[in-house]
Amino acid sequence: MATGFFISEPVDYQVEKAINLEPVLDVYKIQTINKLDTRIAKNCSKKGRTFEYIYSDKNANPKSCVLDNVIIFRDNTVEHNKLCAISYDYVYENNKLVRNKYSLKKIMPDETINGTFYNGVFNETDSDYTFFGEVPIIEYINTEEKQGDYEPVISLIDAYNLLQSDRLNDKEQLVDAILCVYGMSMTPEQKELLKEKRMLVNIPPDAKIEYLTKALNEADNDVLRGVIEQDIHKISMVPNMSDVNFAGNSSGVAIKFKLLAFLYLIKNKERCFEEGLLDRFRMYNYFLNIKSNMPIIPTHEIDIVFKHSLPSNDLEIAQTISYLDGKVDNETLISQLSFIKDASEITEIVKKEKESNTMKYLGQFGDINNQDE
Repeated sequence: MATGFFISEPVDYQVEKAINLEPVLDVYKIQTINKLDTRIAKNCSKKGRTFEYIYSDKNANPKSCVLDNVIIFRDNTVEHNKLCAISYDYVYENNKLVRNKYSLKKIMPDETINGTFYNGVFNETDSDYTFFGEVPIIEYINTEEKQGDYEPVISLIDAYNLLQSDRLNDKEQLVDAILCVYGMSMTPEQKELLKEKRMLVNIPPDAKIEYLTKALNEADNDVLRGVIEQDIHKISMVPNMSDVNFAGNSSGVAIKFKLLAFLYLIKNKERCFEEGLLDRFRMYNYFLNIKSNMPIIPTHEIDIVFKHSLPSNDLEIAQTISYLDGKVDNETLISQLSFIKDASEITEIVKKEKESNTMKYLGQFGDINNQDE
C-alpha cells in the first residue's frame, strides 16, 4: 500500500527553463527508469534498503540495475564518502550451491573488476573502466533507521496468521470429533451401521451419545482478530482501506486528516528516496558530459516531484488553478492536475497553440503591414 501510493506514478524532474535536462531524461525513457524506481521502492519497503548499480552498456549509454548483496566501504569523515564497493553473489554448479565460492564484483570510481572469490582467494576474470566520476553504487534507504515497512509489525502479523490458522485447525478437528457413548456398549453391527449409514438402532432409553468437541467462541476470536488488525495499521501508519468506516461521506479535509500519519510516512520515504535519485542524476550527467558535452547541472537546481495516486477532485483543483493564474507560474499550476505527466511539455504545447491561434486570427484580416501602407 505504501509503495503503490509513493511511487506508482512516474517521478517528475523540474528545473528552470534555461536548464536542459532532456539528454538525461531521454536515457531514462529508453530504459524505462520508472520500472526500476518501482522495484527499488519495493525492495526498500521489504528490506529497509537496496542498491543501484550504474554501468555503461554495449552502446555506450549509462544504464542502471538493482543489486542485492552489496558492501560499501566509506571513509571516516563526517560525510562518509564512498571509497569502493563489493557486490557478491552465490555460485551454483550443476544446480548445487558451491560452498565458500562467490561471484564477486569490485566497484571503484574509475574501474570495475569482475572475478570469483573461492576459499579466500580472488581470481580476476575481466575489468571495465567507469566514467561516472565516483563509485557508481547508490544506496537507497526506506527510513533513517533503514527499517522495512513490515519490521515494526512482524510480531503482530505473526499473531494474526497464528490466530487465523488456529481457527481453521479447530474447524478441521470438529469434523473428526470423537463420538462418546454413555450407558451402553455398541455391538460390531451397530458400529458398522454407524460407519456406513450414519445411524444407530436399539439404543437404551437411559443412554447418551454426543461428540467430544472444544467449545469455540467465535465472537471472542473476531474481537481479538479485529484488535490485532487495527494495531497493525496503527503502528505501520498505513490506513485500512477495507474499513467501512474509513471514508463514508467524509469531506476531503477529513479524509486527509485520517491519512495524516500515512502522509508523514510517505514524506519520510520521499526524502530518503530523493537523495538516491539526485545521486543517479549526477552520475548520468557526468557520463553524458564526457560523451556528448552535456553541461554539468548542479543537483540543487533540480526539484524532484512525487505524484501520489490518491483519488483527486480535478474540478476543485482546476478552480484553484484559475484563482492562482498570474500569481504562480503555469508549469507549477498544470503539474497539480492528476492526468498530467509532463507539465513542461504541456506548457510548451499550450504556448504553441496560442501562438498558432493568434496567427490564424490575424490572418483573417489579411496582411496588416500591407494595410498600413
